[in-house]
Amino acid sequence: MLSDEDVLAAVRRGLKQRGEPARTLRRVEAKITRHLLLEGEIVRCIESREEKPQLHRGPVDLSERPQYETDIDEHPIPAPRDPADRVTHTLVRRGTVRDRACDACGNGRTQCGRCRGAGDIPCEPWTACETCRGLDSCRRCDGTGRRTREAPDDEPDKDERVTCAMCGAGDAACAACRGRGRQKCARCEGKSTRTCPACSGDGTAACDRCAGTGRLVTWTEGVVEWRPHTDTIAPAADIPFRAGRQARERGDWTTVEASGERAAPPPDTATEVTRLLTPRLRPHPGEITRRISVRHLSVARVTLAEHPHRVFFVIPTAADPYVVRVSSPRRVWQFAAIALAAVACLVMVSWLVG
Repeated sequence: MLSDEDVLAAVRRGLKQRGEPARTLRRVEAKITRHLLLEGEIVRCIESREEKPQLHRGPVDLSERPQYETDIDEHPIPAPRDPADRVTHTLVRRGTVRDRACDACGNGRTQCGRCRGAGDIPCEPWTACETCRGLDSCRRCDGTGRRTREAPDDEPDKDERVTCAMCGAGDAACAACRGRGRQKCARCEGKSTRTCPACSGDGTAACDRCAGTGRLVTWTEGVVEWRPHTDTIAPAADIPFRAGRQARERGDWTTVEASGERAAPPPDTATEVTRLLTPRLRPHPGEITRRISVRHLSVARVTLAEHPHRVFFVIPTAADPYVVRVSSPRRVWQFAAIALAAVACLVMVSWLVG
């Protein structure tokens, strides 16, 4: 951090570079305040553990999975090297694997529930004609085979009718069913039964419980999940944007890094930085390790009695300190008041002229 003498010397050099008179500045003639800029992130690894029963239909090889004893919460697993990694560990509780034949079937097959093992299902042998729906099957006999009326000779759709197979009337019957009013079922071809679509006529189906494998494997599974949680630290907006931008581009920042289960800033870290970080380092539920990666920079704010409308921000750099000059808050309000008054005058003139 720059001393007060270094800060005032930087302001004096800045005034000279702009061609302004700069007499020797003393601490009593300037008001110097410090603004600590702190930015970076804290990445935590949050762990969750759970046990749940598992069922696998058919054989399964669990020999490659790590095992644990009776309590998944007590099973030791080394923390990840990088807290930002997302990892899921799947384990098997020792002594819980059971491989057995399915008790709901025989060799993976069960009786078909739709045809009850018959292989076929009942079907209506006849269906209503798709063309006339049985309502206009024959203009002479209505599908009964007995002529009940004479058809007029000037029927508009006479050419579309055919000889009735029921009563023999010409040009009177529906061309699709020939006066019968119905057609053979296309699925069973009039046989009254058809192949069961559920089992394709076999009479059996794959067992739902074991998916047709005939075997079941059960075990208790332990799951340990690591997921990252990142807390971002951004500089407080207590300095003007232009000064903050120059600080990021030119500043000689100090980096603070640490990692581990209860990682904290190193002992040589600035006291103010440690004070600001401490509330953020309270452990989160399930936290097993973390990584701190931040940087900080102390910027000096200088006001001078002989320059009441200016504020100087002195930024430490790798070379000479860099000075950013901005308008004071009082000056900004003055400009705003002038602009507001100008707008009010324009409105008044416009109203008078109109």
